[in-house]
Amino acid sequence: MCYKPLFPLCDMFMFYIFRKMSSPAKLRIILGERNLQKLILPDGIPASICELKELIKKQCGIERSFRLQYVDADFGNEFTNLDSISDVLDKSTLRVIFTQETSHLNQSPPPSSSATATSLDDSASGSSVDTDILSSPESTSSRSCWPLVFHIPRFSYETELQLYKANSAFKETGTLLNPNVKLKSAILDGLMEAIVQFKVYLSDAEVSEVAEALVKAHPCLKEPGSVSGFGGWKTSLKYKLGNYRSKQVGCPEVTVNSLKHKADDRRSPAYGIKKPKKAEVNYCPPYPTGESAESLEQIRVKLLSEVKIRNNEDKVAEMMGKTFALRRLEVVHDAPMVADFKARWPGLLSVREVNAEFKRITTVQLQSKFFHQLDALSEKLTRVFARKGGVLGKRIKTIMVPMTQVESIDISRECILRALAVYLNEDPEKLIKDYRSDDLGIEQEMAETVFGIYLIRHEGADPDDDPEDVGITLEGVKVLSGLRNIPLAIVMLFGLVYALNIDYPPDLKYTFEALQKIIMAMEGNRLSKKVQTLKTLLA
Repeated sequence: MCYKPLFPLCDMFMFYIFRKMSSPAKLRIILGERNLQKLILPDGIPASICELKELIKKQCGIERSFRLQYVDADFGNEFTNLDSISDVLDKSTLRVIFTQETSHLNQSPPPSSSATATSLDDSASGSSVDTDILSSPESTSSRSCWPLVFHIPRFSYETELQLYKANSAFKETGTLLNPNVKLKSAILDGLMEAIVQFKVYLSDAEVSEVAEALVKAHPCLKEPGSVSGFGGWKTSLKYKLGNYRSKQVGCPEVTVNSLKHKADDRRSPAYGIKKPKKAEVNYCPPYPTGESAESLEQIRVKLLSEVKIRNNEDKVAEMMGKTFALRRLEVVHDAPMVADFKARWPGLLSVREVNAEFKRITTVQLQSKFFHQLDALSEKLTRVFARKGGVLGKRIKTIMVPMTQVESIDISRECILRALAVYLNEDPEKLIKDYRSDDLGIEQEMAETVFGIYLIRHEGADPDDDPEDVGITLEGVKVLSGLRNIPLAIVMLFGLVYALNIDYPPDLKYTFEALQKIIMAMEGNRLSKKVQTLKTLLA
């Protein structure tokens, strides 16, 4: 006799859930650019998306709200918003998309028709856009980082209809579309709405990425005679971005980076302001919604007393985030001395806030990415250093000796960073100053240090003993102290270069270029010959 359940669909569903819960599973979680983690689920895939989110928050240390996307095989393995837990299988890849906090959303006005179209497209295309357009006065002082994969937005109804017909014709006969001026303008306008939600200054590689994504999404737009098939679209996008920036009169980022009449017109807002050269993204953001220079100045004054209160880091972090636009405008426009800046913004001078400020400026995680990339490249760097000959090779071998004597990740990192400077024919002793605690001239030497790291050891201490103090000195001012080791100090110094808009010192420019473009992979396509050679050897 065959057993027939009274509720077969319900029983099948419960059996499916039980089967998934009973077998262990692993998921790959994409948290950001080059930031992937493995999620171990001993009890299998959970029964709901909410439970899955809680597990991701717990194992990945996430506190912000987010949504999830999964790789959809039905649509060419593109990312699609996750709406059903049944789409999550063992060894699936999920992407975390951070969303705005409710408080920000409540302050935003009702979206216009164009904004509505954009938000609808976010869910349709799997875009990671969760911020307002830059030119909007409601935009906040932070912005999403450039997506791993740029998704083409949904255009207007008329434009989509024409592209649908042209794509169908291309599939049947291979006929390419030669868009008229109106259609091409509509496509470029739609692309601009998506682009400026991330940044208004794109690198050549990022423009190529957008143009390539366009012809992949709409093959009928490929250009005959073009090697890549999208060269003309790339050129058009560059002109469109230039025209867009010329119209953004009220956007501080565009104003301070404008090069028109910059060299000879002292009345220009951009006069005397250097062009960013270190892959800064959020160079000079607008004030947060409902805030002005006066209201942010009041918060800054309150910060002076808040930083003196113990166990008050969260409150300080919140206020520092809110005043970022005021602080950044001050740094870029006024270029204050370090002593003056420290007096006005003491809350920035901590490990936590240097990390946070770097993320606000570049949209890139500082400390975690730096050490992750350094550790990943350490074996290759060691092999490259070992092949170096001559005087520099002998010096590198001496620097690397502690790695073979002491098993310590901090010592290994320090040796590699010191050897990196020597390999690039620069002197690490110009960056790191070693002192003994009984030296009488420590304070005087620090007061004369323009840019560097100090390390103070006890008299008679061994090289592998913990130092008495490690810190950073800029323009004769001790800006950070109590750092645990040299690698952490180098990371913090790198972050302060961005936070204070400082140029790399001439006698260490190749070392810091390598840290930026090889270790941090920021603007890594434009390198000096010396750093390019090193990058080639590491490939």
